[in-house]
Amino acid sequence: MLKLVPKSEPTARQAVTERVKKMYKREDGMLQCNRCGCRTSLTAVNGAFVRNGRKQGGTVIEKDVCAECYKRGITSPMLPELKPVK
Repeated sequence: MLKLVPKSEPTARQAVTERVKKMYKREDGMLQCNRCGCRTSLTAVNGAFVRNGRKQGGTVIEKDVCAECYKRGITSPMLPELKPVK
């Protein structure tokens, strides 16, 4: 037998996250985390080195992910959902 569970009240943290996401609506082309609403992006590079004062080499591990979620161990892409071309 299938029973539907009523939606519970959001926790204090969830309420703040939803409020922040509503306050800062994503503008066209703006990078914003879909999970927490943060606008700080991160690109992780492995194996880079400095030669003559410039960064060279390396393999991109993560590109354009949310920095706040990444600190918590979550990889949340910040690129907006791409709409199909008609």
